[in-house]
Parts: sequence; structure tokens; C-alpha cells
Amino acid sequence: MASILNRIALEAGESTLTQMNRSNAKEVEFREILDGYAQYMNIQVQQYNLAKFGLDPEDILQDVKVRIWKIIQSERIILCPGAYIRKIITSAVIDQLRKRRREDSLVACEKLKCISEQGFAYCREADRRKGLEEIVGRAVEGLIDSRRQVVKLYLMNLSIQEISGYLKWTQDKTRNLLYRGLADLKETLKEMEAKNEN
Repeated sequence: MASILNRIALEAGESTLTQMNRSNAKEVEFREILDGYAQYMNIQVQQYNLAKFGLDPEDILQDVKVRIWKIIQSERIILCPGAYIRKIITSAVIDQLRKRRREDSLVACEKLKCISEQGFAYCREADRRKGLEEIVGRAVEGLIDSRRQVVKLYLMNLSIQEISGYLKWTQDKTRNLLYRGLADLKETLKEMEAKNEN
């Protein structure tokens, strides 16, 4: 019984040792490829002029290294590393360009969606504002003539000084008519609102 356990432990130890040796061999192979083809990989990546597409060459190189490591992990044999690396780089660049295009199209789609939502909100706001302007316009037309003139000019963003100069009135008279006109306008709007609620 003890000899069977010893034999199992020995086989497990050899299996672990074999796995460690295999893992070390893979790491050595990976390092050799990266060291031997580092300049070649840089040249291949630089030929695509990735900056004009907004891509970082380091991202491509990192992706290439990951792909090479996966190939080595799968224990595939690379007969012609230079050609294989060029193929991997081309695939990585194409994948990054596709990813960038997808992201750009998503951003563009979101922008259009946001613009359309804002346009719709703007249209609703414009309709609401137009309705309010019509209501206020009707209410202003109900004021007596002198107050109506002052309030209309005030609603066009003229100051009291500008209104008094335009109508050739004193500032005190203009201010008095404006305040009375605004008070009347407020009351008229309250009455109109009460009618609409009923």
C-alpha cells in the first residue's frame, strides 16, 4: 500500500515537474520570438500609420504579444515566424480599426439621438412659448391704451429710460404706468387661468 502511494506521489511530482518544464519552455520560446522580432514588429506596425486613424501603436503591439502567447500556449508550431507575425499584426490592426469604427458609429448614433431629443424638446418648448406669447398678447391688448404702450415696450426688453425717451414722457410717469400696467396684466392672466381651469 505504501509503495503504491509512493509511486503515485512520484508520478504526480514528475507530472508537476514536466508541466513546469513545459511552461518554462513556452516562456523561453515567447521571449525568443519577442526579442528576435521586436524591431520587425515595430516596423510592421509603423507602416500602417496608425496615428491618422487615432490608434496607438503600443495597443497593437500589446495585442500582437497576447496573440503570440496564445499560439505558444496552444502548442502550435510556427514554421515561419516572420510571415506569421506579419499576419497577426495585420489582423490586429484590422480588428482595432473595426472596433474604432463601431465605437465611432455608436457615438455618432448617440449624438444624433441626443440632437433629435433636444430638437423635439425645443419644438415643444417653442410651441409652449408661442402659446404663452399669444395668451400674454391677448391679455396686454385688454389693458388701457397708455398702460398697454408701456407694457408692450417693456416686454420687448426696453428699459424705463428707453421707454420714457421713446414716448417723450417723464421717467416717473413711465414707471407709474408700467407698474400699474404690469399689475393689471397679472390680474388679467390670473382671471384667464381661472377660466381655463373651469
